[in-house]
Amino acid sequence: MLRTSKDYQFDTITSLMNDVEYKIAMNDQLIFQLYTNNGFQLIDMFNENGTNQNRMMMGGGMNGNFGINYMVRQDSLVELPIVGDVNLVGQTAREAELYLEELFSEFYVDPYVFLRVNSRRIFLFSGSTGGEAQVIPLTFNNMTLFEVLATAGGIRKDNNARKIKIIRKTKEGIKIFKVDLSTIDGIQHGNMIMQSHDIIYIQPNINIIPEIMEDINPILSFASTISFIWLALTQFNP
Repeated sequence: MLRTSKDYQFDTITSLMNDVEYKIAMNDQLIFQLYTNNGFQLIDMFNENGTNQNRMMMGGGMNGNFGINYMVRQDSLVELPIVGDVNLVGQTAREAELYLEELFSEFYVDPYVFLRVNSRRIFLFSGSTGGEAQVIPLTFNNMTLFEVLATAGGIRKDNNARKIKIIRKTKEGIKIFKVDLSTIDGIQHGNMIMQSHDIIYIQPNINIIPEIMEDINPILSFASTISFIWLALTQFNP
């Protein structure tokens, strides 16, 4: 699957690609939290002796959950507490945080907003046939190819570390990058930052012997049966 011709011209991986931050898009799921006092209680909340009486948080709790998921609708709007519908499409997470802090400053003193895109993920195809797939969440910003592969359990022995394709949708169209992680020189490409909805395809090693054996096994079995019958018949002939 996802084959390219032998003379295919892959796109070039540049350091500038790592400077592009993800921007919120329609259908994204956002995790949202709001704190007062310029986020002071965000730090103090971990103090067991703190009273947390001044902490005001929306969409989450202290049990390790980071709030409720808010869906960005097809009309580019997301409905948040207090302020209602807001348009965050096209903004980075940090830009959206600053924008929301300005909105909430009309209602609270020194608001501090925490926002995270919870639906960022990539698709990894690997396995002996290249057809096994995993959906890997990008759990934090600037997650590299190495980190994604480590999350998936590494490169399997029946995969070819020399032939890894990164397929990415950009404003200019679909771009395909080729990565070779078989040598130390590939470390620069291994540090390539993954973008949401990237497709990683690891080409399987070509091993035609099992396939050939699978194809000829019925023939060998048939020939063996005929030989056994012929041998049995010759033994009983006077």
